[in-house]
Amino acid sequence: MLEPINLDHNATTPCLPEVIEAMGYWFGHAANPASPHQIGRKARQALEDARERIASRLGAWPDEVVFTSGATESNQSALLGLAPVLAGKSPPSILVSKLEHPSVATPIEILANRGAKLFPLPVSAWGEFEPGRLENVPPGQLLLVAHLAHHGTGAIQPLAELVGKISELAPNLVRAHTDATQAVGKIRVNFHKLAVDTLAASAHKFNGPSGIGIMLVRRGKPWAPQTVGGGQELGRRGGTPSVALVVGMAFALDLAHEQMTARQTRCMDLRRAFLNRLWASCSPLEVVGPAEGQGLAHTLLVRFAGVKAGLAVMGFDLEGVAASTGSACASGSQRPLPGLELLMADEAHRREVVRLSFGHEQTVAELEEAADRIAKVILKLRGGPP
Repeated sequence: MLEPINLDHNATTPCLPEVIEAMGYWFGHAANPASPHQIGRKARQALEDARERIASRLGAWPDEVVFTSGATESNQSALLGLAPVLAGKSPPSILVSKLEHPSVATPIEILANRGAKLFPLPVSAWGEFEPGRLENVPPGQLLLVAHLAHHGTGAIQPLAELVGKISELAPNLVRAHTDATQAVGKIRVNFHKLAVDTLAASAHKFNGPSGIGIMLVRRGKPWAPQTVGGGQELGRRGGTPSVALVVGMAFALDLAHEQMTARQTRCMDLRRAFLNRLWASCSPLEVVGPAEGQGLAHTLLVRFAGVKAGLAVMGFDLEGVAASTGSACASGSQRPLPGLELLMADEAHRREVVRLSFGHEQTVAELEEAADRIAKVILKLRGGPP
């Protein structure tokens, strides 16, 4: 049986052994960090130490860090938490693109059903927001929603510039939210310099454990918690946090920042080797997204001309290569990535796009082997070598 090769790291990344080791003690020593006794205080100390380290890595204050179950909860809480604050006022206008992840698009749809009006952000042919094309903004209260790095194309957004431009045009900007799930741990992220009010991220996207994430909420910004209970997280998210998972997330983020330059260089080398092998073995193909060096190095959106993406992904799986047509949060769907029509006019071409994403822990030999297996499938689906 073929050894599996994972080219779906944007869905989740492997939790590193050293992260698992860092969590080990807390898996074996149950303690509630809200308890006043010695065991509880020790757990509380570990929790707050992790909070401070995460805040430091992300350019935030510790009291701006809220622990959640992951980015889906963080996105939903950040966006829907605004509604009670605006109670009795006119619903906000929302500046947002169709490129957002389902965990963002769904709460946006809920807000729209409550009366919010949606307005599109200008997007380039490569999926980058274009602040220079913003001339007018909607009247009334305004909410900006814009991801920091795209989970399909790998485009890194000029978010601080975008927020600055909108702030100039709209003094009534009430909230700016970013889904930074694919960015945190991959590129340097500074919450305060981005000038957003809320931010979402998830540990399993940067080699940490699943089931734990963060929401950053800027000091002094009105916001209503969506999960209430025992007053944990300064009353912003009820429920007992997992000390083990929080410790693991902080440790994984520390590693990601300490090794970031080396990891980025590694992923660029992997990308070149992988693409060179694909170009040589199964052209024609098209890379949809930013040019090399201008996006996330580990993320590729590839159109294999003449091959339906759903069939390609199933064929890759039979050859031991994991890939996807879109977000793992829309599992079971063979539909293209949301908003792909903004980047590709031809619907038939959009049906031929596959997302391939890899990790710094992989090798050139592994990526070249994956390319060979992919080529075998593509050539077969095209009816054999030309």
